Amino acid sequence: MAASATLTKLVDGSKRQVVHVTILSDGAELTDSVVYDFSEDGTLTGDTTAAKIKIDQVWFSNPTAAGQIFVEHDGSTDRLACGSGFNGNDHQDFRSFGGIGNHAGSPTGDVTVTTLGFANGDQAVVILDIKKC
Repeated sequence: MAASATLTKLVDGSKRQVVHVTILSDGAELTDSVVYDFSEDGTLTGDTTAAKIKIDQVWFSNPTAAGQIFVEHDGSTDRLACGSGFNGNDHQDFRSFGGIGNHAGSPTGDVTVTTLGFANGDQAVVILDIKKC
């Protein structure tokens, strides 16, 4: 078995998607697990491109894991968008400056999650508020 990420879309509109990600580790790490798939998003309208996907807010709940969670924009060269390096809860709000833009090399528009330092049985939740510009 491998670490798993279970996704639930809380909001799925043409301009915004909010996704709830439950992470369960069996001792293995998540590596570039896709939590928002641009190419599979059938709600996009207008001139939304992969490079225009932004992260407006993120919530972390990491009560049992001592490890780290990294949220990245996917591309030929991935770019770290944000992360949480502690156990506990956190809310990061990037709306005041327009959100975390996608600066990945040759961006795919996907948003991924990677873990580091998770042990068997560790669990965490990440909620992402993604803006589709």
